[in-house]
Amino acid sequence: MLLAFVSLFSILSTARADSLLLTTSAPHGGLSDCVAASYRGHYAGQHAYLLTDDCSSTASLGVLDSGSLVPLASKDRIAWVGASNALPSTREDMLAAWETIDSIASSLLSTETEDGQTSFSTKSFQVSLDRLPALIHASASGLYLSVPSTIFPVLDTFLPAHLRPVAFPRQPLALPSTRGNRWGIPEEQVERLINITENLRFNPKVAAIASTISAKEILEDVRYLTGEREDSDIESRHSFHPDIMKALRWVLRQMGALGVDCSPYLHEEGFAPGLLCSIYPESNSEEHVIISAHLDSRGTFGSLRAPGADDDGSGSAHLLAIARAISQHNITFQHPVTFAFFTGEEQGLVMSNHFAHTLKKEGVSVQLNLQADMLGYRVPGEPLQLALPATIDLPEASYLVANISQLYAPELVVGRTAACCSDHQSFLQLGFPATQVFERNGWIADPMYHNSGDVTNREGYDAEQIKSIAKVTMATVFEVAGWQQDGN
Repeated sequence: MLLAFVSLFSILSTARADSLLLTTSAPHGGLSDCVAASYRGHYAGQHAYLLTDDCSSTASLGVLDSGSLVPLASKDRIAWVGASNALPSTREDMLAAWETIDSIASSLLSTETEDGQTSFSTKSFQVSLDRLPALIHASASGLYLSVPSTIFPVLDTFLPAHLRPVAFPRQPLALPSTRGNRWGIPEEQVERLINITENLRFNPKVAAIASTISAKEILEDVRYLTGEREDSDIESRHSFHPDIMKALRWVLRQMGALGVDCSPYLHEEGFAPGLLCSIYPESNSEEHVIISAHLDSRGTFGSLRAPGADDDGSGSAHLLAIARAISQHNITFQHPVTFAFFTGEEQGLVMSNHFAHTLKKEGVSVQLNLQADMLGYRVPGEPLQLALPATIDLPEASYLVANISQLYAPELVVGRTAACCSDHQSFLQLGFPATQVFERNGWIADPMYHNSGDVTNREGYDAEQIKSIAKVTMATVFEVAGWQQDGN
């Protein structure tokens, strides 16, 4: 059967289109090389392609029996926007969400200036533009938006709290394998994680090191990042607020004091850099383990005030806690370990996407990326929890983390969450093993999610839960990277 939307070709032949967006839930078989080479990823059950005109013929598209094909008239950034808490939705729900986005965007833009442009501004940031984001396509799982490059940096401020963007990668992705795991991760890497899980044994030395992680120190670190500490003047960690650089310099000082080498990581023009901090072994191993969180955050509609105690000050402070334990106990590794503090996460996984592409281009082997995003909120009365992704993960990686949790943090109730999306997705899309740790099984429950009230001084913020999850992620890094304690 030919593509169900083949009738659109008569329209496309007369439309001025620089490219076309193809979305389909169908398998990849039967596509031409030019279509396969335009793949841009998997978004809530749909595969997306950005096609040039020479790939838009029925012969090029091959055999597909469902999907949508939409002309794009500009070279704007393309972003998918979906429900971060992954609640069931219909196409009508998503169209209603688009009306909200359009209304927010319009209300945040001032009247035309003398040069005919509109502007969005705060006391610390301003963009000028001549048009708003445009809806390209809506499905039950999300919206595809065409976003002017000038407004892309503040796209998150136009979104209701329950929606979040994932930017299309600038470079095409390899098609996932139609056999084996759906992310196209090499089977030998999957088998390595399975073998680690099968050979897990409780190690009292690991437990002793994990027990030294301090909930009090974690809370103090988060409070510095939110600006709640008296010695901190950080107002916001939005990627385009100047205070994000204060946070980055502070993290750089903390990691440097622990003896961990760090380098700022520049990715897209205008975005605040992130930070990559690595511990290298004496061996020449190039099998990297990456543990990550995002340093940037997001506030209430139209506001760049983003303290981000939970999202994701909790994950960032948890990285510092693990680095502190490694330094204090003179731990070395058989394989390189990188602590990645990402930025641009709230605009659509921007830095992690850039970094993962760089690793892929350079042929770097990543044995595991473990992302920590939102660890600190606990619904009063609920137990301490650790949630792993329901779908956006390598299952074997999540299974390893779950088993390690039972050994070193049995106080955590381990389950699954459908919460979407975080930086580990950038690694999965490129065929690297990855998973995420999260604060709660089921839906997102934090009432201050994507809100300028996301601070530590409120009911439900729990540094003990962050500490327990940090014990698990630390032990996971130990198992995958291979560890030893110098002097023992």
